[in-house]
Amino acid sequence: MKFGISFILLFVSLFALGQDKMADVAPIAASRLNDQAILIFQKYSYIPDSVRRSISLLDEAISQDSAFITAHKNKVSLLGFLGLNDEAMMELAETRKYNKLDPELACIQGYMFEKYGNVKEAELKYQEADKMYDYLISVNQNFMDNCIGKAFLQFFIKGKSAALGEYNRLKRNYQDDKILLFRSMFYSFDKEEFIRTYKIPLHHSIYSRIAR
Repeated sequence: MKFGISFILLFVSLFALGQDKMADVAPIAASRLNDQAILIFQKYSYIPDSVRRSISLLDEAISQDSAFITAHKNKVSLLGFLGLNDEAMMELAETRKYNKLDPELACIQGYMFEKYGNVKEAELKYQEADKMYDYLISVNQNFMDNCIGKAFLQFFIKGKSAALGEYNRLKRNYQDDKILLFRSMFYSFDKEEFIRTYKIPLHHSIYSRIAR
């Protein structure tokens, strides 16, 4: 069974968290702006001015809560969609200031650097993320999510054999359904395809997910 790139992107966003899952709760007004931006993009992504309108709404959300990581990441995604890669990387660097222990953000930087051909910078970001995972695992924060995230990261640091070795170590040592859920994904993962097609998935706010 081979997983599509959209499923793998979902995996990355869910299991490379490295932070408390409720930590990015923004004010209701900012959350609504974020979700409005996504809705406009989903309906009118073929119109560049509409994408820019979504980015403006995300800027408004960020102005209300500068540490609203979800809005920052959505803005990075839309800047990349418009081909504004330098602006996207600058926004991502700014985002990391608000959560310096989030390996997901370091990984995203690595994926984007590698996609744009800057392999050395990508390697540095992957190493940063690996150290963050080690720390978060040592303090038992989102333990299994971070263990799986670290295993996945090995595709980019040491290669497929190392990633599968780490995955199988987890499977032997822990009885957790999350591990079994991603067996096929680990075994079918294609790093080159992932990097070639990589884009940051858009996320609704935590507020809107709670409200449903």
